[in-house]
Amino acid sequence: RARSAPIMSAAPAMGAHVSSLARTTSNTRRVAGVAAAGGAFLVNKLRGVSSKRASASAPRSRRSRRALALTTASSTVVVGDIGGTNARLQVWNIVDGAQTLKYENIYGTKGHETFESVISDLYRDAGVDPSDVHSACFAVAGPVANDACAMTNVSWVIDGAKLEKEFKIDSVKVINDFAAVGYGVLDLKPEEMVTLNPGSPDARGPIAVLGPGTGLGEAMLFWNDEAEEHDVIPSEGSHADFAPRGETQSALLAYCERTLGECEIEQVCCGSGIVRIYDFLRERRGAADKPELDPAGVTDAALDGSCPLCVEAVDIFLAILGAEAGNLALKCLASGGVYVAGGIPPRLMKLIGDGGTLLDAYVRKSCRYTNVRSGFPLHIILNDKIGLAGAKVFALRQL
Repeated sequence: RARSAPIMSAAPAMGAHVSSLARTTSNTRRVAGVAAAGGAFLVNKLRGVSSKRASASAPRSRRSRRALALTTASSTVVVGDIGGTNARLQVWNIVDGAQTLKYENIYGTKGHETFESVISDLYRDAGVDPSDVHSACFAVAGPVANDACAMTNVSWVIDGAKLEKEFKIDSVKVINDFAAVGYGVLDLKPEEMVTLNPGSPDARGPIAVLGPGTGLGEAMLFWNDEAEEHDVIPSEGSHADFAPRGETQSALLAYCERTLGECEIEQVCCGSGIVRIYDFLRERRGAADKPELDPAGVTDAALDGSCPLCVEAVDIFLAILGAEAGNLALKCLASGGVYVAGGIPPRLMKLIGDGGTLLDAYVRKSCRYTNVRSGFPLHIILNDKIGLAGAKVFALRQL
């Protein structure tokens, strides 16, 4: 807490400087440069590292130490993405820097009283030699504190320290599932995403990640000069207020406030949000005779064009998603790119196409900052194992 004051006091100054640049030029590369510097400043402050210390740190950075370890030894890494129904686990072999997937399996939570019993089954099924496992990371759907999570939909407590002791692993980290998505962005291959806006990417620039699914997850990544890599900064931005655009979205806001008492962005930008938009349109268009549908029902009917109301509902959803992606990009100056994850966007690629409504809302050509927005790359993530990829990235950082 003592370190937060300097960050907060510096943020307005940084924002004012960036605003001045944006007003005097449409050259987004200059804004991207400020973004990279600002991101590094924030991360270093969070870590208690001054800019001078970051540039004149120890002789060998965390990344270079890890690279040396990976090229001089072999190791086994265990990673997992843990939900209320299933635990998807992988075992990776790291030899001379090369990463090889040795084993992957999905274990049901119902058949296991504890998470430790899942790891025991994994070791048996994969033929893991416990002495070879030096690092593990588990992404979990729930609140994480001190490398531990008491899961909400299953009676498991996933405790990193306990797992280290029981399985004699040097390092076990437990992270939130959307933080894992953030780290997974760093492991993406070109074929695992679709680029809607190439922008002007900066490899060390801030990165924004959001993903509509059961809910809406959001996170940001900032470059850490000392470690020479991006760090994930969690966010609860999905619980901020919905900012409607135009008459129809304003009426949607009023509908949500009447039926829910409030309207968070998540409540109109996730699976249940699509249904909420559809129900709003049934009322607004006088189509109460239309059937009640679940999220899959709405998106199926939109994809095959069989229900105009569903097509309109999904179009509104995509506009809201694009607007929120653009807003998040502006808030962190995402010159490193904006990545849209979650299970819904890949399913809607037929409607998204080359960008369509989503990209129009993201760039928003009528906005006086449209040149800045256009400089931020926008990608749709297609890899449905992005959480596992992020857990692997974080596990490798512990070697």
